[in-house]
Amino acid sequence: MTRYSPHSQDELGRRMETMEAALRELLSEVQGMRGEVAAVQTDVAETREIVTAWEAVKTGGKFVKWLGALAAAVAAIAVAAKAGLAMMFR
Repeated sequence: MTRYSPHSQDELGRRMETMEAALRELLSEVQGMRGEVAAVQTDVAETREIVTAWEAVKTGGKFVKWLGALAAAVAAIAVAAKAGLAMMFR
């Protein structure tokens, strides 16, 4: 069984002041963390933009590569057709 221990008003007042000071310190640290979180969110958004841009560049590169292969195929067909026509009219 726990025994009740009465405290004086002064002692309770000191305890409350200590708790209030600790609470103020915690709130101050939380405010500081909010600023850090906002900075991290900004960094994440910037990184996301960079990744999106990089993906666009990769997609553009794939398109250019495909277009180059298509141009080479068309050129090969044109050369073959020209050579075939040249042989026909000899």
